[in-house]
Amino acid sequence: MKKIYLVILTIALFSSHAFADSNIWLNSNNKSITPNAIIKNHQIWLPTNQTQTPNFVIFDQMDQNKITQALTNNQGVIVIKNNQIWVNEISTQPPFAILRSGNQIWLQDNHGTVANAIIKSNGTLWLSTNNSTIASAYIEGNNQRQDGFIIAALLLSQQLG
Repeated sequence: MKKIYLVILTIALFSSHAFADSNIWLNSNNKSITPNAIIKNHQIWLPTNQTQTPNFVIFDQMDQNKITQALTNNQGVIVIKNNQIWVNEISTQPPFAILRSGNQIWLQDNHGTVANAIIKSNGTLWLSTNNSTIASAYIEGNNQRQDGFIIAALLLSQQLG
């Protein structure tokens, strides 16, 4: 009985689905089974994090007190609301990026005709600067649209990569 319990516990601990709502693999990580980031419970964890504090926290509103506290704790902050995203901002100035129809991600200052990134229905994220046949990132999970938007913003703001 004790062996069965240990096997179940081991599987739960090492299963990529045990802790994550979404696992993120960047195209530079095509040879590893360890994701580049894990999104769970409004938090983003990087595999190099050896602390009890997530690398990024995700909020659905601009709460200056919570944001300031997170930034003080050396955490990155994502605010995502109404298909708009802010990265490490404490005010509602224009958002960093906007998620538009067709799962296209546009930086606020992009006035061109090509989106900065797109999330495809198969969970792949493609940055407009990617000339490879390999996606910029792969988002695994049930919330690929929102999580892809978050990862695109982190990549485009050079907070992840």
